Amino acid sequence: MAELIFEIWRDEATGEQAMARVSEQSDRVRVATMPNAALIHRFSAVSDFDAFRKNHDLNGSGIWRPEPDWTEQLFTDEEAAEQAIFISKRNGS
Repeated sequence: MAELIFEIWRDEATGEQAMARVSEQSDRVRVATMPNAALIHRFSAVSDFDAFRKNHDLNGSGIWRPEPDWTEQLFTDEEAAEQAIFISKRNGS
């Protein structure tokens, strides 16, 4: 089962916090919308539901429950391979 890496960023000045899967697009959006944010946590997840649950748990927001009509999306090996390539580039490897 493939896992993707997610990060939680927080802007201390505004209190704004955001979780996103590690990707080039997520980095661009974060820099544009939260330029002063600092990384506060990194975790892996096997699906979108898993990521939302872990984010909820980390924030102490209680039990996360999806909307009734949502379908869980498991991450693929292809997505994990693409992310690994981006992380390698991001880390300067």
